[in-house]
Amino acid sequence: MALMKQTIPIPSTQYAYYSDSQAKANEAIITRIKNAPYYSKLKKYAAQENLPVSLVVAIVATESGGREVGKNSAGAVGVMQMKKIAALEAIRRAAISKDLSADEKRKIAQVSPEVAKNDFKIYRARLDGVDYEKAKNELEQGLFNAEFNLMLGTMLLGQIIDSYTNSGRIYLSKAVAIYNQGSSARSNIEPFNTATEIIEKSTLREEGKRYIKKVLGRNGYLHIQKPNLTL
Repeated sequence: MALMKQTIPIPSTQYAYYSDSQAKANEAIITRIKNAPYYSKLKKYAAQENLPVSLVVAIVATESGGREVGKNSAGAVGVMQMKKIAALEAIRRAAISKDLSADEKRKIAQVSPEVAKNDFKIYRARLDGVDYEKAKNELEQGLFNAEFNLMLGTMLLGQIIDSYTNSGRIYLSKAVAIYNQGSSARSNIEPFNTATEIIEKSTLREEGKRYIKKVLGRNGYLHIQKPNLTL
């Protein structure tokens, strides 16, 4: 869950993935998401994780175009393109920090009884009696449901943002990159803090740099919403 409430500037970069003519198409995708049956759940879980709705909408637009898509070749599923290993890790972190609400526990237990074993004590590697492969596979099936996908996707995004909050400063460009590329890419973006620095100077994979442009760049999904970001 994002740690604090403060208004921050939208991270800016002169780089753009989308042309001016593509901006209208992006606006249509934002409208599709806001008209989707799952949009009320998107707002619910964004608020629960102290995340701006506009940021979650931008991630959903970039990941899936707002569609409840199936499993891709990389194993990512649904509107926020969550992988089962990332879902399990998000739950594990929340269990350790005691951030799982009663509602979240109930929903997770319905999808994966294996994860819920021993009151969600899944933080002692394989000493806790949990069959991790079974747990991941149960979670993956749940991720095809848009609400469950949004619940765990926003949980993960909030955790990443927390990890890039230091002395009151939020490094959102880094968080966006890691949501896409995973925690193994953390060393690739250090010591760079801004979107422009990450794009120009880091060893982040080109896929990750394109992702930053899609979310944060000119004509990107966050910028075209013109939000005030409160985190």
